[in-house]
Amino acid sequence: MVLAEQARASMTLPLPEIGTAPPLGKPRFVNMPSWMWINSGEWEPVSATASVGAGSVTVVATPERVVWETGDGQQVVCESAGTKFSPAVFREEGSPDCGHTYTSLPPGGAGAEVDLVAVWEWSVSWSTSAGEGGELEELSTSATEAVAVSEIHSVVTRTG
Repeated sequence: MVLAEQARASMTLPLPEIGTAPPLGKPRFVNMPSWMWINSGEWEPVSATASVGAGSVTVVATPERVVWETGDGQQVVCESAGTKFSPAVFREEGSPDCGHTYTSLPPGGAGAEVDLVAVWEWSVSWSTSAGEGGELEELSTSATEAVAVSEIHSVVTRTG
């Protein structure tokens, strides 16, 4: 088990690269769906091996989910990297697998920023060259981006 922990400690897991629609740097609007995703190209197992004498232990971290803290007291759990927004996959109701709709302005009012945090959770297993194996404590990586939340007001006027 010491060797498994040694291999686990040597792992370098990717940080989530946050993508959103509306894009980072542009406000999200109250009552309009926003999309969230991380780099899907990195959604794959990561492994590390430690050896001593004639034996070795391989540890594998497997992506499980991304837990998003949206900055408005809500949490969104996505079982995948999420779908990157493009006109080809646009849906009026929002992301097919990983999105959030802000329902009120942040305490600072229109245009105030909140922290959008992506916590990428990984399950971790180990196996030996002799065929033994088991589970280890989960690992996680995280990233944070500040996003503005605003609102759109419309006025209906009668013409003619």
